[in-house]
Amino acid sequence: MAIPYLEYFGLSEKPFGLTPDSHFYYESNTHREATEHLRFFLLQKEGFACIYGDVGTGKTVLSRLFLDSLDKNTYNTALILNPIMGDKEFLQAVLTELGIDYDNNSSKKDMFSRLEGFLLEEHKKGKETIIVIDEAQLITDETFEFIRILSNLETDKEKILHIIFFGQQELIERLKQPHLRYLSQRISVIYRLKALNLNEVNHYITHRLLKAGSKGFVQFEDGALELIYETSKGYPRVINIICDRCLLYLYSKSERVVDRDAVRAVINDESMSTLVDTPKKTKKIYRYMPYLVAATIVLILIILSVFNIIPVHRFFNKIFAH
Repeated sequence: MAIPYLEYFGLSEKPFGLTPDSHFYYESNTHREATEHLRFFLLQKEGFACIYGDVGTGKTVLSRLFLDSLDKNTYNTALILNPIMGDKEFLQAVLTELGIDYDNNSSKKDMFSRLEGFLLEEHKKGKETIIVIDEAQLITDETFEFIRILSNLETDKEKILHIIFFGQQELIERLKQPHLRYLSQRISVIYRLKALNLNEVNHYITHRLLKAGSKGFVQFEDGALELIYETSKGYPRVINIICDRCLLYLYSKSERVVDRDAVRAVINDESMSTLVDTPKKTKKIYRYMPYLVAATIVLILIILSVFNIIPVHRFFNKIFAH
């Protein structure tokens, strides 16, 4: 189905999609720091690392890009996107990702031996093996225990398998549970992805528009950017939802500038009620309240002085005398 506003805004593709797409990846400060933590983890040749953050902070696309950035001559990689499985299924998924042959009727012990042999052989060649698990908060306790056993594959001096968890805040809460302490104690690098700040939200929106082929036919005013930031709390996925709806709104109105009113119209739409918390409109009178209070006090003093109700002039004389 054609997207109606693309031609209108001179775009070659949808700039604010919800599917993780490395083409639109924007490297914020927090994503850069996460990548640096992971590179340090690999240099230290440790067993486990964990990158976590709220929904929509860009964990999935970061995990893919990190793996793609690694030298294929140095690293073997496996990416597990859906870890809702038992330990045998997990092992099969790892073998498949690493290109290790196995028979579907093979026992778990046989498949484990195949993996161990592969890891040792690759280690002799100077190659490291990395398993990245996305949505790791969904892993069952049984599979967590099996993953811990996998981490025991090592030489006398170093680990030959490195495992990186990407998950939501719930992952950290689970790892704090007593029965998972033997796994959590082995995680040497933990980093929390943060939301974008206001300046990054501006750059993020501009970046995605340019990646989609924008020639400047659509503009976001400063007030609109501030409201998008306030509403989305800096989470990229929510920013995408709001911006996509804004483009549709402009298209329906035959306009090209996203202002604060356009954003407010979008976030106040009933279809957005479950996606965002609508910011309450601040009454302008509250901005000027201190000035109104001061003016009222002065006016009262003047009235009291004019009608000689109180000797206000003596009050002021004492002040200035000091």
